[in-house]
Amino acid sequence: MKFFKIILVFMAIFFPRTLVRGEGTPRILRFDQPVIDIDTVRYDAGEITLRFECTNICDKAVAILEVRSQCGCAKASFSNTSIAPGKKGYVDVVFDPKGLFAQQKRHLTVVATNGDYRKFNTLTITGYVDRGVSVEEVKYPYVLSGGLRSDLDVVGMRLSRKGDIPVREFTIYNESSSPMSLDWAAEDKSVEVEIPSVLKPGEAAKVKVSVNTRRIPSGNYEKKIHLLIDGRWKSEAILLKGSVE
Repeated sequence: MKFFKIILVFMAIFFPRTLVRGEGTPRILRFDQPVIDIDTVRYDAGEITLRFECTNICDKAVAILEVRSQCGCAKASFSNTSIAPGKKGYVDVVFDPKGLFAQQKRHLTVVATNGDYRKFNTLTITGYVDRGVSVEEVKYPYVLSGGLRSDLDVVGMRLSRKGDIPVREFTIYNESSSPMSLDWAAEDKSVEVEIPSVLKPGEAAKVKVSVNTRRIPSGNYEKKIHLLIDGRWKSEAILLKGSVE
């Protein structure tokens, strides 16, 4: 059996036209459970090993040639001998949630051959990775004021020629249960801000900031803006950093 698999792999590498992709040809492997749901796991729970069992449903021995993963979070190993007709094989996937967050759907592609053609099967891992915080806290990590969050606290305006007006955006989010009336204030007249007048609960919106560099000396600059909430509350400062040639 091992010799048979070696021959198939050799043919797939050195004679790729011999093993055509096989569109329209019968399937050769059937996976008992092509989708595995891991439910909810902690990001620091460590690696999880999942086994996808398959059955050879053709009349020739089948070899799994490779398993392609779409990301480094899912690494696969598989049956290292050919699978006889009617017999079972497997694909083991080690799933590491360490760098992930929230809802996940990860696909792997199994490439197998019966010596005449290659066939592809798709395996899927679904689940939710919990980091102990909400999605909004990850997307908008900066608290500007009670209930108002932002994805940035420093906005890079980058390098500009004198007289240019660079424009950048950041996003704010209302995590409170009440709508917010919004305005803005800046220490410098060179700064302009476009902001929605009202932000509803659970709503996110873009804030557009611009700096007129006509009267700014050459070199690096920093400008501060504050968001005003309900005409009373002044947010933490958001820093605009740029440079003028």
